[in-house]
Amino acid sequence: MKILHIISQRPDSTGSGIYLQEIISQAVRSGHQNFLVCGIKDGDPLMPTDIEPKHIAPVLFETTTNPGRIIGMSDVMPYSSRTFRSLDSEAVNEYLDVFNQKITSAVNRFQPDLIHTHHLWLVSSLVAERYQHLPVITSCHGSELRQFQQCPLLRAPVLAGCRKLKKILALTQIQKREIVETYGVDPETISVVGAGINTSIFKPKRPTTDLKCNPPQLLYAGKLSRAKGVLWLLRAIQELKGFDLHLHMAGSGSGAEYQQCVEQAEKVKNRVRFYGALSQHRLSDLMRDSDIFILPSLYEGLPLVVLEALACGCRVIATDLPGTREISNRIKSERLNLIKTPQVLNMDKTVIDNEWGFISALTDALLPHLTSASVVLPDEPDLSYYTWEAVYKRIHTTWQNCP
Repeated sequence: MKILHIISQRPDSTGSGIYLQEIISQAVRSGHQNFLVCGIKDGDPLMPTDIEPKHIAPVLFETTTNPGRIIGMSDVMPYSSRTFRSLDSEAVNEYLDVFNQKITSAVNRFQPDLIHTHHLWLVSSLVAERYQHLPVITSCHGSELRQFQQCPLLRAPVLAGCRKLKKILALTQIQKREIVETYGVDPETISVVGAGINTSIFKPKRPTTDLKCNPPQLLYAGKLSRAKGVLWLLRAIQELKGFDLHLHMAGSGSGAEYQQCVEQAEKVKNRVRFYGALSQHRLSDLMRDSDIFILPSLYEGLPLVVLEALACGCRVIATDLPGTREISNRIKSERLNLIKTPQVLNMDKTVIDNEWGFISALTDALLPHLTSASVVLPDEPDLSYYTWEAVYKRIHTTWQNCP
């Protein structure tokens, strides 16, 4: 089968990028031919994929003919980007035009049997409308659902094509219901396939009974932004001033929110270390050297980092979001501790209700791990549902059965 993969931003650096990379790798191993259209900044190298460079057609941003920055599916990306809500109608049309040109060329050149796009958003809508004679399948990653709420002027063009998609792939059952309610599509067109972990990279090295590190090693991985809860995590670390601990922070950010995180970290700088963006191999090493992984995010689809940290033997503290709740219900492991997600009062500025309540919930979840000299870890959770091999089988079944 000849499969054209399309993502409107970088094919790396984010959860959707990792998802894309893994599905392409699995498709190559299955003997399919693959072609990729993606968005990158002019001059930036493409992250290596299992697709030959001649079968990658990047839409270049920050050029003389397309001077704008990449438009991110999240308002804060790990690289320089624009937001969809900042665009006027002319900018939206220019954005769609550059993708339309590149996709048209790719379709004519590659003659795909199937098109697999990412995000239920503008480019997927464009593809679904233009190529109704082909099976067009789109993976929902969750960030587009938030964009749908933030960008009311873009809803009509998004819905126009997304309602014509042959199949939609959801991360969780809860997300499936949200897609139905938001996009008004037939639930029969949606398959829940989840997302996965690379078990050749993310694997434990520690025994079931383990002496705690001295001091305890905590880890956060993800974008450095308010929406990820980073600011309140750093404030929680500041509150735990009487305890010896060290927080490792893997990931990058940009703009004012990133600067806020850096300034807050300065208040506890002797206990916090920033690493920037890490390769999956380096992140897995850091996870294996950590006692506790923390994801205090306010929004998520199905957070791969939670699964990856569990696979590396960490205890995990995370907010009680639909995706983390579905993981908890499926694996039923004492290694995963969920805390209440605060109410978001202002989505645009990520203002939450009861900040001190959230900070207290984080400190309360951490305290038991900081007051004991050693820890007996529960049995390793069964993550077989979340391997990329298992996820790919579910996706491949959808490909085969797509009308």
